[in-house]
Amino acid sequence: MQYRTILAGLTLALAASVGPAFAQDAATLACADYAKLDNAGKMAVQAELESLNSQMASSQNVSSADIAAGLNDDCTANPDKLVADAWKKIKGM
Repeated sequence: MQYRTILAGLTLALAASVGPAFAQDAATLACADYAKLDNAGKMAVQAELESLNSQMASSQNVSSADIAAGLNDDCTANPDKLVADAWKKIKGM
């Protein structure tokens, strides 16, 4: 559990260092814009989605690797899609 807390803290610090480069949140970010983000920006988006994921029922949880792979695959195939819509597809909603 301490590992997850440390990892979350590092992720938040990393997201804060991205600053204006990550002006939108995952709810309004287009896949085309997600694809343009550097690794730190993509990690910040994935951390936001992972936070939402951890708040959901355990039977609906998706691994961090699945979040990253799903976003990369779906956003590459559908650049006009919103990241939030790609997230719904990953979650099977």
